[in-house]
This record gives sequence, C-alpha cells and structure tokens, in this order.
Amino acid sequence: MEIEDPPGAQVSAWLKATQQHVRDYLINREEPSLPELSDAIVRCLRGLCPQLPLSYSFTPVSQLVSLQHSPCVSLLGWGTERFQAWSAEGQKHARDPPSATDKVLPRARLLLLGYVTDEPPGDGSQHDGSLYFQDGSGSIPCEMSHLDLSLIGALVLLPCWSYIPSCPPVSSGGYIEVLEPPLRIFPPPPSEDKSDPASLPALTPTSALLHLHDRSRSRKERVSVSGKLASVTSFLNVRQKVFFFFLEDSETSVPVIVQTPSKLSWYHALCVGKTYKVTSLTVFTLRGSQQRVFAVGGSSCLLCLPPPLLPLPVAYAKEEAEDRAPLSDVKNDHRPQQRPKGDKEKVSKILSYKGVLTRVLDARAGLYELDRKVTLCTAYLQLLSRGRGLREGATVEVSDAHFQQSPSPLFPTIVLSCCLRSRLRVVEFSRLCSPCLPASVAGYLHVHLLLQYRLALPEYLWVSDIMEKLRQKLCPRYVTQRCLSGSVSSGTPGIAENLLSQTLSSFSNPKQRSERHLHEEVFGDPHNCPLQTYSPMTPPWCIIPFAKLPSLVSNSRPSQTDDPIQDLHWSSSSLCSQDLLDRPVLVGVFHVSSSGSLKLKDQTDSLTCMVLPRAPIAWIGCVLEVRRYRVVSERIQNKGKSEGQRKKTYVLFLACDVRILHPYHSCPFCPQSTSSLSPSSKKSRVDGPRPCRLFLVEALEGQLPDHDGRLRFQARAVWLGAPRLLDDAEGEKREQDQHTKIALIFSRSSVRWHHFLLPNRAYRLIANGATDLGIFNGPSKQPPKIQQSLCLSVPGEWTLQDVETSKPLLTPEEPLSVEEALKLNSTGSLLSVNGVMTQRSMCDMQNTRLISSRTRVPETFLPPGVSLKVTLGDCVSQACVSVYMDLSWVPYPLGLLPGATLSLQGMERKVSRTGNVYLRSTPVTCVRVLSLPAEHSLQALPPPLVLFAQLPGLPAPRRTVCSVSHVLSMTLYWECSLCRDIFTKGACSRSPTCSSQSGAFRARASVKAEDGSGEALLHLQDEAVLVMLGVSDRLWEALKTRVLSTGKVIAKNRGRNCDLTSEEKSEDVLQCYLTSVMSRPAVSRPLIATFTQRGCVSGSLRTEMMRFTRGERDYITQVPAARNLHCLHLQEADPRSLCHVIRERSQSDAT
Repeated sequence: MEIEDPPGAQVSAWLKATQQHVRDYLINREEPSLPELSDAIVRCLRGLCPQLPLSYSFTPVSQLVSLQHSPCVSLLGWGTERFQAWSAEGQKHARDPPSATDKVLPRARLLLLGYVTDEPPGDGSQHDGSLYFQDGSGSIPCEMSHLDLSLIGALVLLPCWSYIPSCPPVSSGGYIEVLEPPLRIFPPPPSEDKSDPASLPALTPTSALLHLHDRSRSRKERVSVSGKLASVTSFLNVRQKVFFFFLEDSETSVPVIVQTPSKLSWYHALCVGKTYKVTSLTVFTLRGSQQRVFAVGGSSCLLCLPPPLLPLPVAYAKEEAEDRAPLSDVKNDHRPQQRPKGDKEKVSKILSYKGVLTRVLDARAGLYELDRKVTLCTAYLQLLSRGRGLREGATVEVSDAHFQQSPSPLFPTIVLSCCLRSRLRVVEFSRLCSPCLPASVAGYLHVHLLLQYRLALPEYLWVSDIMEKLRQKLCPRYVTQRCLSGSVSSGTPGIAENLLSQTLSSFSNPKQRSERHLHEEVFGDPHNCPLQTYSPMTPPWCIIPFAKLPSLVSNSRPSQTDDPIQDLHWSSSSLCSQDLLDRPVLVGVFHVSSSGSLKLKDQTDSLTCMVLPRAPIAWIGCVLEVRRYRVVSERIQNKGKSEGQRKKTYVLFLACDVRILHPYHSCPFCPQSTSSLSPSSKKSRVDGPRPCRLFLVEALEGQLPDHDGRLRFQARAVWLGAPRLLDDAEGEKREQDQHTKIALIFSRSSVRWHHFLLPNRAYRLIANGATDLGIFNGPSKQPPKIQQSLCLSVPGEWTLQDVETSKPLLTPEEPLSVEEALKLNSTGSLLSVNGVMTQRSMCDMQNTRLISSRTRVPETFLPPGVSLKVTLGDCVSQACVSVYMDLSWVPYPLGLLPGATLSLQGMERKVSRTGNVYLRSTPVTCVRVLSLPAEHSLQALPPPLVLFAQLPGLPAPRRTVCSVSHVLSMTLYWECSLCRDIFTKGACSRSPTCSSQSGAFRARASVKAEDGSGEALLHLQDEAVLVMLGVSDRLWEALKTRVLSTGKVIAKNRGRNCDLTSEEKSEDVLQCYLTSVMSRPAVSRPLIATFTQRGCVSGSLRTEMMRFTRGERDYITQVPAARNLHCLHLQEADPRSLCHVIRERSQSDAT
C-alpha cells in the first residue's frame, strides 16, 4: 500500500508541473524568465483561489484538441453548490423529454494558459474577424461575449471556459467558449506614446456629419469622433471582410466602416448603448456609390468613455425605450402595419430581442427557435465564424431584426429575421452538451437558392422546410448529403435543387425582383431590404413521409363499398393528388422487391406503386419525383373472424409524369444499399466484360407459386442473334437477325423482372459473374408444361436492360375484344382479351384447387376461399362478359378499378348451363392494367337506353326514364370508417375494441319503379336516396345530425291503405317522420336512373303468382317477376334532359 505524499510534496509536484508546462509551451515567446513567469502565474491563481488548485492541471491546446472528444467545462474557483446552481439553471432550457445532448456540461479540471489573438493560425493567413487562443503547441478558435481590446496579444489565464468539439463528419478540432473574462498574468505595459488619445479633441456626430459631406476638405485629413453607439451591422464579406457601426447624438448619427484587418476585432468589443471615441478617422467613399463614411485606419484607437452626465432628450429616450422593448410589449404596441384592403402585402417592424436559443431548427438554413415560441432566421446576413456559440441553451441578443407575423403556416406565428443591418451575438453561452452545428455560408445550397431566385422570407421558409423533410426522407440510407445538395461551386444541381427549381422559377421572374443593394440596406433612410415587406404564403405543395400517406387518405372521403359476401365487406377509396391536403409530391427511391412489386422507398416506409404503361428498368435505384398520381386504398373487413381487416394502399401514376431527380447509376457517392436488386450495381460497373444476349418477348405468363410457396413465371421469347460481350456493340448489330425460340424461366429473386417485361419488346440479358458466352445455351430442367425445345432458368444475380428498337421485330398477336370473345366458337382454349372493367365484386370460389397456407405468398390480398368477379365491357359495342379470377394464392394485381382498361392473357372461355359465356382465369393468366379510369373515353359515353321489359341478360350498365311508384324501405345509419360497424355519438359501437373517432353517413333504400313497360325493384344508396326523396340539402344535413345520436334508423312503408295496429305503431318520432317523407306524392316524379342488374340473370324470365281484385271477384295469374336492379346514378328528369333522352331513344330505334 502506497503512502500519500504530504501536502507540501503535492504543492511541490504541482509547481514543478507548472514550470514544465511554462518551459514547454510559453518560454519560446518574448516573455520574462522562467522563475519570474512561474511566480506571476502563481500570484494570479492565488488572487482567484485562496489555495493553489492542486486538482487542476495545465493542458496545452494541442492535447485538448486531440484527446478531448466530448464537451466539457472548467470552472476554476467554483464550489459544489455554485456549480449545482449553475447546472440547474442550464437544465431549465433542456428539451422535454431531454435527449443525450441536453445534459449539463461535465466538469473538467483543466487550466488553459496562453494568448488571445485575432490572427488565424498558418503563415500568410489574413485577419478574418475571429478570435483565437494559442500557446506554443497550437491555436484554437475561441468565442467571447465581450472582448477587452487590451487583452489581444497578452498572456492570460482562462478561469472559466467550455470546450465544444467539432461535429461529424469533422473528426478533429473544436473551439472554446470563454465564460468569464480572462485574467492577465502581467499588467499592461505603459504606453510609449506621450500623446494621450483620450485627450485629443473629438467631433460630435452632428459636426462629423457636416465634415463628412464637406467636399472641400481633404480625404487624408484625420479626425476623431465621439458619440453613443447606436448600432452595429453584421460582418459583410463582399471583396473583403468589413462591418459598420453608427455613432449618434441627440440629433443625428454618423456611419463608420471598419475594413482594416487588424481592427476587425473591434466587432467583439463594441456594445450598443455605450459611448465611444474613435480616433484617426478618414473620409471614405464606398465603391459603386456616392455614399461617404468615416473609415478606421491602422493607427485608429477605440476608447470607451463614461456615459454623459446630461440625460438624453425625452423624445429620444422614448424612442430608445421602444426600440429596446421586450417582444411581448412590441407585439401589443407595434403591430406590423398592413396596407389597404385588397393588398396582402405586410410591412415588418424593426426591433431588438434577447432570449434563450431553445432549439436549432436547421443550422444550414439559419433557422433557430428562441424561448420555444419565436423563430429566428439568419439566412439574410453573414454570420461570423459560421455561427460558433449558437448552441441550444445559449442566450442571444439580436439587434435591428425584422418582426414578421405569420409569414408561413409551417413555422410559429412570430418570426424574427436578420438583414445586413442586424447584429446577432451570444451574451451567455450554453451550459448544455448540445453540439454546435455550422451555420449557412455562401457555399451552402440554402444561400445559393436564396440569392439566385431572390426569395422573400415566406418563400425561403417553405424552401427550408422542403429541404429538411427531404433530408429526413432520404439521408443517409439512400443518398448522401452531397447527392442531396449537389455542388454549388461546380454548378452541379442536387436532388433538392432539381425538385425545387421548377416551382421557384414559377414564383416570379428573378429579373423582375429588385436586387439586394448593400448601401440601401445598411444606410437607407427609410430602411430598404428584402425583409421590409412580406406576403404570407400558402405552401404550393409539400412532401410527406410515406408512413403518413395512408392516414392522409383514410379520412379524406367516403369509400366505395362493393357487394358484401356474408361477413366480408370490400371498400375502396381513390383520390387524385390534387384532392389531397397540401398536395403532397411523391419523392422516393424506386425499388423492386424480390416478389416483383414496385415500390417507392424512403427512410420511414415503402409505398407500393404501379406505373403505366410500364416502368423502365433504368429507374431502379434512382430518386424519382411524381406530382400527378392517384392514391388507392382498399380494405376488406371480416367481421366473422378475429384477424380484423386486410388493407392495401398503393399509388398509380403514368411514366410520363415521372421525373428523375437523381440517377443512381452515374453517381459515385450513393450508398451501396440504395438498391440491393439494382440492374447495374456499383460492383458490376467495375468488373470486366460480361456475357449478354438480346431477346424479344413473345408472350408472358402470370406468376405462379411452386410447392415451396415461391413465385415463378415463364416468358416465351426469341433470341436475337448470338451471345456477345457487353461492350461489343458491333457484334450485336451483326447477329441481330438470327432468331431462336427460347423459354425463359424466372424464379426466386429473378421474379422481380415480371413488371418490366412486355410482349413484343426487346431486352438485354446480362450474365453477371460469368465469362463463358455459352452460358445462355446451358441445359435446364424442363417442366412438363413447357413445350418449347429450349428453356433457360434466369439466375437471380443476372440483370436486364431495356433495348429500344426503331421498328417492330415481330408481328404482335392482337388480343380479342369483348364482343369477339363472346362470338368465338371454341370453348376451353386460352385467349387474350382487352376491355374496360365496369364492375367488380367478391364471390365464393368454386371448382378451384385448394392452396395450403404453407404455399401462400405475402403479396396476396383477398382472403382464402374468395375469388374476384369482374365485368369486362366494350366501349364500342356495349358488350360485356363476366370474368372470374382466383387471386387468393397469387399477388393481387393493382389497379383493378371500375373504368380501367385491362388486358387479360391466358383466360379460359367457358359456357354456363344457361348458355351464358364467361371467362375464367388459369394458373398462367397474366393481368395487366393498360390505362387508368380517368383516361378512358367510356366515362364520356352514357350507357344505352332500355325499357324494363327489354332488359338483356347482361350485367352491363343501362339507363331508363322511370318514376318511383312505391318506397318499400329506407335505412339511414352512420358506420365506422375502420371496422364498418355502427357509429354513434362520435364513437364506434365496438369501443373500446375499435378506437376510431370518424364515421361515414350511409343511406339505403328499396323502391318499386316503373317506366311504362314494367316494374323493377330498384336499390338506391347514398346520394341516390337524397335525389329520390327530393328534400333540400339543409334538411338532409339535419337528418344526418339526428341519426348520429341513435346510430341507425329503419323506416318501412306498407302502403297508403295499410292500417297498423296499436302494437305495430312506432313511437320513434324520427322514424315516423321518415315514413311520412317516403309517402309524399312528390316522390313519384320522372327520374333518369343508371343501373345494373343484380344476381344471376337466366335466359328465361322468372314469373310469380299475383292476386287481383275486380269488384267482387279475385283473380290469380302469373306475371313476370320484377327485375332486381342496383342503381348507380340517379338524376332529375328536367325538360331538357327528357328531350335529350327522347331524341337518343329515337335514334337508337331507327338504327
């Protein structure tokens, strides 16, 4: 066990270490001898501490930078209670909940001894206005809230300071924040100049202004000016670094420019409100202007004078108090002035503010949060030292800032923005471990866009919000910061500029906007700068994380519900991008999954998408922008099972509406993980030549799971020429005419190419990792169903490329129309049909093979045992056919919406027992969507007019002119938007199992309608019920409100002559009122109904027995049963519509 050294030995060891530190890092400068210097240091320490701080040790600057990698604070002479109080005060400004950077700075017992200087390290470095602390080992930047100019070049001891290391990706360096004034080791030497600058006569600002404008005086004449410091501008770096300050008296102010490099440190010593005397000033004319100012020279001195004894004039004192008022007072007394009504432009107010920096919103954009309620924008000025000291928890003071109220809905109501005349300084440094993020400089994209497009503050705030959300979406998983911002110096735009350039150019022509004029912005009276006026702006569009898109769509509008099967309810909603709130733009990385589904990905989620007519293969891995799209959300609710609901949300867009913001394949900076299935990965680009071969797709089959549940599909193709190396373009042209049939089998991860392959298109198959040209002729196990003589299994690591051809290489086989498929004589053969989907519904699966749960693929959507029935129509002949597809064991095809044009390949034609022709899917069926519903001309063609007695046995939409003879029943109810259960009084009836707080109003009615040829049972829903009743919108809204209190109301009408017993009479007032509304004579009026037939329609009409009474005799006879119809649309038959219908019916009869 070691024995501790006595206190005397500890002191001796500490003094010896101090002398060694002085010898190694200070003695090489022009300082006194080692003993004298050591004694002076000890005297300085004893003046601060009664005893020597033996627990502290001197550290050189080089070791502090290289060894200290975390923030720390050194507080010499502080006790534990003082430090705890200091820490508790700093903790008040931490976030809630606190993060790792919200901890108070840990205490380090280190001493810094060196020199404060304004000279940057390195030979030939020019003064940049920053301060540095240096010793014999090196130099480090330092920040001081106030500088005593006499300390520059003097040996000092820093008693209280904090060290803030650099943020990644910078691995070394940092800076120190001086918390208390440095202590001089030696007193300042006496001045050798016998003339005292303080005794020199000085001009007042009023006299100096007259001297300044006196053209007869020589510019070399030197004068002194004294006055109160009115304001200090920010640093301006135009041709060199300069700044201005203004000295004032009771009458006027005079400008002074500081551009001498050795005097730039005055910026840290000037305090607004104090009185100064500046000597040896000369008259200077600013370049490109007639503005004359006083200029500081190399021999000029800055002297701080005591305040004047006489008080300022009352008017001036009142103005000063208003300018320095707190923000809360300014908000009440100095509201931003608005121009007359009709002009949305507002005028900002100039004020000063002091507050705590509670959050760094975006340092690159120069956006900070003060006191958790005020946004500070520094983008319009040039921050000194890239904003060192602007950390969370610091107290800052901003002078001559522009107060703007509600310039953008994306930020808090109050925004303070700084122009070139403003000044921002840190008056108290942060006590937290928050990092110092570099602020915006000229090379950053934010400043580049601000200057290039001359953005106003609301526009700049929107640009900053877009860039921050773009960074959160893509960086660093998919792209780097360099890919996002581009290179401003080389003029290469990045993702952000490509995304914003079109919108920024549309704001207004930058040439029509006034250019920033330095002289008017600094000296103008009245003040003139881009922040003087502003117009609150609504964001033209936004970008959102893909994880939030489904919730944005779910409550946008009521869903369309298809016919339910028992407990299954299938609903869907479709919204265009223009209908969504804030018009979100889709920005993401294009990706293809191993199962073949296309996705747009960001760092929050992936969004399934469908591209029409097809997506180019070169898009994989690229960052895409889509502005015009349609979001589809489909939901299947199963009330009979505990599994809840199945939901699928995806987007549909056209290839022509896609813009590539960033090509992945030509960027050397993108991460390797951008697309694991990229067709041309980074690795393959640096490899040697690879074998490749062209092929043409003749036919494509659908995806089919194998016995392990893994998807596979087959493409019948033709080789175009012989195999070659990828770089041998001449060989490809020479061998292009040789055709050999081949069956390409895609399985496992190569299934991803299914969405990219189209019949009668050429592709290049690249064998990555191979060198033998004969690999394309290798044997493969041929399945029994494949009848070709040659087949090839495509490995997962092989890739495809699109090949553009000038003319069709083969004559494509034209698909059949719906009318041709109905007239075809062959049965059981496979055929391809194109048509427009007019209706869809779920039905029970019949005569289909059962697939075990082990072989189910993850991309399925329909429940097991349920198939899909689609009505396919022809927009020319109005013919339609029913199509039954079993999709419960294959990936669900996207875009199956009413009105979409479909291409069905490999369908089997069947004839039912009643003679109706229908189509049924097979294991090789391939379903493709050719166009979206909005693009098809079928919507412009109304369905044909028919009579109830002449209805064909087809489920296609038809129209008729009819009148309601009797309303049988009507149901009004609210249903939950999630589980489709009854929604009552703002909550789901299944609460708390279902936590939904949104519902949709539904209305259903069954009526007897007749058109002169017969009767039909017409089923109405939602808006059609409102049209049928003929009530006002105000009454309909009142009914909705009343029904919400009960959830559901059912009203039945038994006829005018039906007498109810007292037991059957309802006491519900709302139900009785609905019954009276249903029985009004106004319900029976001409209406135009668009409908489809419900149920299975047979070849012969059904009949039913009906009793008639004539006089005293009853007659029973058979009459045709009423048609069961589903109403798609109902409208009033006004005279103009009736004339049009009569003319249309006459033309059809004549034809």
